[in-house]
Amino acid sequence: MKTLSIESCQRDLAALDAADLLTAAVKRELERLKNIDTKDIMKRIAPMIISGNITLEALGLPANLFEQIEQLDQINHVARDKLRARIKTDERQLAEMEEGGTQDAEI
Repeated sequence: MKTLSIESCQRDLAALDAADLLTAAVKRELERLKNIDTKDIMKRIAPMIISGNITLEALGLPANLFEQIEQLDQINHVARDKLRARIKTDERQLAEMEEGGTQDAEI
């Protein structure tokens, strides 16, 4: 069984805080994308197509948008794994308690 430490809890909470910040940043950028005027996109993308140099910055998005999404996915994956493990441990403990209670009732 894994032992808990205050430091590991603080690391997990810091990771969740980082995920919250990344989520907010990604949501802001997605909201900006939803609100971009089609004519504005065409004005920006036409020169990029001609030059062959298509960049996120030219579309008004941060250059590290994909990295932010990947980091968010990694943090969420770890958080889900840890939560799943904790829930399974809780479930196992509850089952053991129920099993112990049933055995006591039979005696």
